[in-house]
Amino acid sequence: MPIPELREKDVLVKVSACGVCGSDIPRVLETGTYHFPTIPGHEFGGTIAEAGSGVSKELCGKRVAVIPLIPCKTCKSCETGQYAQCEHYDFLGSRNDGGFAEYVKVPESNLLFVPENVDEEAVAFLEPISVALHVVQNCRVNYGDSVAVFGLGAIGIFVAQWAKAFGAKHVFAIDLDEKKVEIAKSMGLVDALCIGKDDIDAIVKEKTNGTGIDRAFEASGAGAAFKQAISLLRMEGTLGLIGRPVHSLEIENQIFEKILRFQITIKGTWSFEFKEFPHHAWKQSLDAINAGVIKTEPFISHRIPLEDTLKAVKLMKDKSEFFYKILIKPEM
Repeated sequence: MPIPELREKDVLVKVSACGVCGSDIPRVLETGTYHFPTIPGHEFGGTIAEAGSGVSKELCGKRVAVIPLIPCKTCKSCETGQYAQCEHYDFLGSRNDGGFAEYVKVPESNLLFVPENVDEEAVAFLEPISVALHVVQNCRVNYGDSVAVFGLGAIGIFVAQWAKAFGAKHVFAIDLDEKKVEIAKSMGLVDALCIGKDDIDAIVKEKTNGTGIDRAFEASGAGAAFKQAISLLRMEGTLGLIGRPVHSLEIENQIFEKILRFQITIKGTWSFEFKEFPHHAWKQSLDAINAGVIKTEPFISHRIPLEDTLKAVKLMKDKSEFFYKILIKPEM
């Protein structure tokens, strides 16, 4: 691929690291992107290598994270700062070329400048961290809440960390994979539980004095997790939906009955926010990394050179070996 040609307000970002997201699997191996060819990869950061004619040359050499969503800024959603609901958005890594590359063309307005002391690998996590922050804020996690997170992929593990940071009393980080549960515990999530090994219902009941949990998050896309999450909720609890289901979901009568009787709120969350008011979510996420509130390094399982990107995607699809978060590093 040629190095991208810049427009007036673009910069050229030299990619330092790009995370592989579960959504990249269908883009690469199944459905494709919105048009072909398109370079996937939307969780990335790097260094500004070149600036367009309308951008200050003093930015060259600056370290940045890249916000992949490019809103139209003209639709009704954009007028109120709801960029994730933009009607005509562009997106680096799905609708336009993204971070599985040495160089990416990025609008100057989509940059977040990163201090030198922040690890370059951590920068690649700012997108899923900001998604998780949006989830926790959207579902109004409060100090003293009991929270359960089903599915400890990247979004789930960050939702659990944010819930703890927001002051949740118990954060039950739940997954089928015992290794992921152990890694969650090593990151300070002491109430992490393994499905099939731990009696989740009994433990939650004991630690919440029988009242159930205040907020449950379904981040796996599994129907069984959806049902168990509802079964653990207290009266007027909230279920936050994050995981995208692979199969159709059927709800038994008793689960539906509980939703009604307990007046449960089911809340969907999509993408991330980055409006300036009242707080810029990506800047909040960067501050949280810098302060050690959100940890990333313990669950990086693979660091892979750019030429092996396809192998990384196939590994995730086939589950041929244990993986947690895979980073593509062009300079390896």
